[in-house]
Order: sequence, then structure tokens, then C-alpha cells
Amino acid sequence: MNFKATVVAATLGVVLCATSAMAEVYECKVRSNGRFGGIQPVTIFSISEEENVVVVYDALIKHHYDKPILGKVVVINSKRYTFKWSVDSVIAGDGETLPRIDYRATYLRGNHKFTITGFPAGWDNQYNGTGTCKRTK
Repeated sequence: MNFKATVVAATLGVVLCATSAMAEVYECKVRSNGRFGGIQPVTIFSISEEENVVVVYDALIKHHYDKPILGKVVVINSKRYTFKWSVDSVIAGDGETLPRIDYRATYLRGNHKFTITGFPAGWDNQYNGTGTCKRTK
């Protein structure tokens, strides 16, 4: 099973366990807009409007938790989804301990645009990324 299929299956499994309603799954291709990194090239999220539940998965989440995580829905309406989640401090490949990163993302339903911002705890800088999403389920 390839990475995308594994991620979609894992995300669906968590969502279906968390909610009885059928959720929509989106795969977002993201370009980091800064020199600091912190934004993964692919973010997958699953959202259930009826249950007000979002599940998020990317390479950093896979590395740290090895499974999708629940986020917090901020806005669900006919124009957009906005949600947030946090990834606890992690040890990078070079052994450096990275701070907790609080993420906030918005998906615009009309044009499929995706923006994401990461706020590392205790730091003044932030990570930004933009891209597009496609519905996979």
C-alpha cells in the first residue's frame, strides 16, 4: 500500500471511530512560504460537518504520533473550513529538540485553496504555507 493510500485509510479509520457521520477527506499539496520550514508538503485532513470533528495527518504527525490526530474545528460554513491542532515537541533528525508547534489551517471551499500557519511555542517566527486541496472521499 502506498503512502497516500495508507494515510487516507488511517485517517478514515480514526474519523469513523470518532464519529458516526461520514466525513470528507482532503489531500492538500502545500508549498512552504519561508526559510524556516515547519510546513509539510502534504497535509491530509478529514472533517465531519455534522459532528464538528476534524482529523489531521502529515509527515510530522506520522513521525511523532504514527497516526492521525484530532484537531479543533474553528469555523465550518459554506465558504470555508478553519481548524487548528498542535504537535508536541519533537526531536529532529539531527537530535535537536523542537518546540510544540500550534497549527491553524483554512480550506476555501470555492477555489480549493489551502493556507496553513505554524506557531512554534516560545518563538517569534511562524511557518506559513499555501496550496490546494482535492477531495479524496
